[in-house]
Amino acid sequence: MKRGRLPLTALRSFETAGRHLSFSRAAEELYVSQAAISRQIRELETFLRQPLFHRLHRRVELTDAGQRLLDQLVRSFDDIDRVLSDLVASPAQSVVRVSVEPSLAAVW
Repeated sequence: MKRGRLPLTALRSFETAGRHLSFSRAAEELYVSQAAISRQIRELETFLRQPLFHRLHRRVELTDAGQRLLDQLVRSFDDIDRVLSDLVASPAQSVVRVSVEPSLAAVW
């Protein structure tokens, strides 16, 4: 699968809904509407050609495929978060030295 085809927004929506087992709580966490979460998950299920949630009366449960995907996404997002935190904590030290003649430096 080409990386350009990865439905990243839908994956993030699914991961959040899967952790909470609630589309409403996922919407609150991501600052979007519950309908937006539902739409993203529906698009992801269409993309994968299989359901990720069992939709029950006033609650949802993960299917086996949904649990498998959630487990991997949680690990992957945790890894990405860890790397980003490390990079923020130790920014690259970039030094640029400019050497110019004193006459140019006086005008610059």
